[in-house]
Amino acid sequence: MTARDDAEIDVLELLELWWRHEQRYQHVCGYPSTCASTRDWRASRQWDDFNGALDAEVEVKLAQRVGFLVSQIEHPWRTALHILARNRVTGSDVWQSPRLPEDRQARIQITSDAVDMLRKLL
Repeated sequence: MTARDDAEIDVLELLELWWRHEQRYQHVCGYPSTCASTRDWRASRQWDDFNGALDAEVEVKLAQRVGFLVSQIEHPWRTALHILARNRVTGSDVWQSPRLPEDRQARIQITSDAVDMLRKLL
């Protein structure tokens, strides 16, 4: 693998993380940190590193940042990123958009350019 391949894997993994967060495909880690019956009382976070709550919090913040960066990209590249993320998360290559060209090579080029744009923003 080259350095470019490593960077692309990172961008694609970040896209998947963002799409899961955006579509609420994430699993829940930890316990709620506030109690509804006692208003401002907060639970201790001393065990959050053991139950995965800190990792989940970092993933949420990262997904929100990626979502913000994707929203800064213009059409048709933003649409290509949405479709790419959805296809990767669902494990199939069936999702397409009527906003993208029907020509397969043109779609591939737009998607590649979109990934490069996102990589530069990261």
